[in-house]
Amino acid sequence: MTSKTDPIHAQLVDARRNQILDAATKVFADKGFHLATIRDIARTAGIADGTIYNYFKNKPDLMLGILNRLNETERRAVDLAQGIGGEVSVRSFFAGYLRHRLAVLDANLATFQAVLPDLLTNSELRERYLREVLEPSLRLAEPLFEQWIAIGALRRVDAALAMRTVPSLVLGLMVMRMLGDRTIEQRWAELPEFLTGLIFDGLKKEECR
Repeated sequence: MTSKTDPIHAQLVDARRNQILDAATKVFADKGFHLATIRDIARTAGIADGTIYNYFKNKPDLMLGILNRLNETERRAVDLAQGIGGEVSVRSFFAGYLRHRLAVLDANLATFQAVLPDLLTNSELRERYLREVLEPSLRLAEPLFEQWIAIGALRRVDAALAMRTVPSLVLGLMVMRMLGDRTIEQRWAELPEFLTGLIFDGLKKEECR
């Protein structure tokens, strides 16, 4: 019997999960969360209905799987750990991290647009998304922010609020883009550096000395 720790087995499991999530994303976008069925998703994925249940319990689990993939939950701890130590400055790390996250969201704009309506209207999905996706990421980010303050890289501010403000800015920009704002769409690549400057330097004019 193949061990679940076998790397080839793990790759096959990941490939199947992604195949199912790709199909679920398409079906949710076409039909909406409520009207979509497991059978629809299985047919789109080209697999038997029962196969999906080997990987996901139900439709909410599928939706959370899509959101976890967008959030890059599995790699978040490793990514954030690079923000302490090494030769990269806090500002450079922050800009690079934003650049990566905005690139991921840009590449998955259609997916984000497909899941957002149901996420906002379905109370179960909202609660699970907050508890299972957002809060674990915030718990990882807050200590990092506090360490930046402790080493003097940032001024002393409320870390909990600060680490909620940053993703809120990104989410707001995503919504603006989905609404069709041409400036945001055309200048998306400029946003990581612009946001970094806005967060680190603010809007106040530097006083002459």
